[in-house]
Amino acid sequence: MATVQEVIVNPALRSLGVLAAGEVPAYDDSADALIALNNLLDQWASERLQIYALVNTTFALTASQASYTIGSGGNVAIARPVLLDHVNYIDTSLTPDAEFPLTKLTDDDWAGIQIKALTAAIPTAWWYQTSFPTGTLYFWPVPTGTTLSGSLYVPTAVVQFAALTTSVSLPPGYQRMLTSNLALELAPDYGALPQPSLVTAATDSKAAVKRMNKKLTDMTFSADALIGSRGRSYDIRVG
Repeated sequence: MATVQEVIVNPALRSLGVLAAGEVPAYDDSADALIALNNLLDQWASERLQIYALVNTTFALTASQASYTIGSGGNVAIARPVLLDHVNYIDTSLTPDAEFPLTKLTDDDWAGIQIKALTAAIPTAWWYQTSFPTGTLYFWPVPTGTTLSGSLYVPTAVVQFAALTTSVSLPPGYQRMLTSNLALELAPDYGALPQPSLVTAATDSKAAVKRMNKKLTDMTFSADALIGSRGRSYDIRVG
């Protein structure tokens, strides 16, 4: 399988005119390019539409435990999520196990809860605090059930590359996006003026990936939105 050096770094440097066809960059140039590439991946991990994978992770809930750290060394030992798409709970006392969705709380919702230590057999909502180096997931009310598990749906970005010799396996569209955008990232280091075709390739490839990763979602709103200021219901068909 092709490596980072072969299919991303070398083509990016050729796109800038730094390398001629068949030339191999000096080690220092390759090492700098790898750092720049991983910086791009780090930045794109914060952009939801750059992320193609939604990974489901389950973990046991401990009765009366209100919060769980997520990340390396945390209660849930996965890469710290920048965001969570869904958090559910699973009741393992049922046959088969049944999974139930929970309501996502905004920061304002969480701040407005007066009794955060309220307990119940099962939770109804969740709030994710994007602390660092681990995030913290809160369940509310605090579940006391002994047969519950948590179920996380985590957008998981392309992982950073450990070395220039790392094998590359990417979804459609990502290789061109990484190569062309890495070339633009490196251009100032070499005093190179990117060709318009390179700028177009970087922009178009990134837009194509974002279109591919855009998912349909259900639109929801509070029932209060249908009540007028005078207590009258609103019908969109009437206006």
